[in-house]
Formats: sequence, structure tokens, C-alpha cells
Amino acid sequence: MLVPEQVLKQLPTGRLRLKGFLNQAPIDLAIQYRKGGPGFIMVSKVLARQAKVKAGDVVTVEFQLADPNKIELPEELKAVLAQDEQAMEEWKKLTPGLQRSLSYYVKSVKNVDSRIKRALEMMEKIKLGKLYIQRKKS
Repeated sequence: MLVPEQVLKQLPTGRLRLKGFLNQAPIDLAIQYRKGGPGFIMVSKVLARQAKVKAGDVVTVEFQLADPNKIELPEELKAVLAQDEQAMEEWKKLTPGLQRSLSYYVKSVKNVDSRIKRALEMMEKIKLGKLYIQRKKS
């Protein structure tokens, strides 16, 4: 979804995170940019379904700027990090964007047992340096 130029002109420069609503569906997204191109927001199929929109529709977006370093962790991930000191140390080394992505991965399933399993498996990979992003660096 393209962000109108008149809106972008009113915002500070740099990477921006937005928190608000797209047609009443909650959003927590970043404005993306292409080199020399307009700013845009990625709308997933899930979000499009929640907002009841399709390509070409006119939408209503209400937002406020959000702290790009604040990440809302699911309870299952908080518990794993609280119980595993090494996992917490490794977690703190990750960028806020990667932390946000991994947090979303854990909370994206509805089943509590699956969230716990994902949190444990993910933190084990992080401790062993086996996340894809970690393997690229070494």
C-alpha cells in the first residue's frame, strides 16, 4: 500500500514504525522505501482479510509513530528468556528488527503448546548460532 507523498512529508525522515488501524484492523508495521521510490506499507494476506480489503481498494489508515526499539514479547518467549541466562544474553545481541521478527514467529500460532515449543527451539538455535542470520555472519 503506497503512502501518499503529502503524508510522508509530514513525518520525520528515517525508518519509521507505525501503530494504529487499517480499516479498523490493528497494525504494527514499518514504512518501507525503495531507492528513489515512494514509501509503502506491506499488507499481508492475513491483514488484508482482517481489514476486508483487496488490491485497488481505498482504505482508511489511522496511526501514530511507535518506538522502533520497543518489542512486545509473547508470554512464552518472556518465560524462556527469564529462565535461560545464556539465551537472554544472545537475545540482547540481536537487532530490534530481528527480535521483532522472531517474536512474531512465536506468537503467530494460536496453540499455547506450539508457542512454547517454538520459543524453546528458537532460543536453542540462537544459543548454538544456528539461526540463518547468524550463519551468514560467520
